[in-house]
Amino acid sequence: MLFFTFFLFWFSIQFGGLVEDSVAFVLIVSLGILHGANDLLILSKGDKNKTIFFKHLIIYIAIIVGCILIYFFSSILAILLFVLLSSYHFGEEHLGDKITLNRFFNFIFYFSYGVFLFSMLFHESMEDVDEIMLELTDTTFTSFQIEVSLIVSSTILILFSLYLVLKKRVEIQTLLKEVFYLGLLFLVFKTSSLILSFAIYFVLWHSIPSIINQVEFVYGDLTKASLVSYVKKAILYWVISVLSLLVVFKLTPHMSLFSTIIFVVLFAVTAPHTWVMYKMKH
Repeated sequence: MLFFTFFLFWFSIQFGGLVEDSVAFVLIVSLGILHGANDLLILSKGDKNKTIFFKHLIIYIAIIVGCILIYFFSSILAILLFVLLSSYHFGEEHLGDKITLNRFFNFIFYFSYGVFLFSMLFHESMEDVDEIMLELTDTTFTSFQIEVSLIVSSTILILFSLYLVLKKRVEIQTLLKEVFYLGLLFLVFKTSSLILSFAIYFVLWHSIPSIINQVEFVYGDLTKASLVSYVKKAILYWVISVLSLLVVFKLTPHMSLFSTIIFVVLFAVTAPHTWVMYKMKH
């Protein structure tokens, strides 16, 4: 993913916001949504008992409905939940195979990693964040809130990383590599628009590795045949998700930013997807 990250880093320097956002939308709508389109396949793989699968299916649908209701009753609460859920989900997906100690430690570490990412992203794109937040909620995050999130999350990451090194639970080279990655992402966030910055992490650093893990979980290995089968099974749910995106866009003319609509749809699918991925890993 480093090559494509460097390429898009260069790309963001060469082109303006309109081109950047267009590329970001294509990435999110294609691979970004695709990586969550096979949740039901994963549930059926993990739960051979039809009664248990049906129970989990009801929970899955209930989570989606709950997210939609939360958004209509309190959009600011929906945004906060999206950021918090995504923070843990991003951290678990990226660090789960590299850094692990116990459930409590893992939760705090993964969550702090995700909060640090979002805080860094928001800090470097405050104007874009304000525009989307104001359209969604008539309010926005303050610079002070973002800076506090950066300081608290980075402090936790540093202290927990030192603990891992002292306890010899992770090699220092692994942590240094992660620091390099975060430095690279900081440069990307600094030079790219908000939506492209998010797309670069969400698609290249999260969705593609997640798809690989899902294919290996469902089929046992990663081959061309298993990947093609995964995509075929995901197509129907991907089409439904994209159509839902377009329907929401048409039914909410007061939302002028397409990126705002993408947030609404991503929020509705992130919560159940995070639950499914947690079940898959545990």
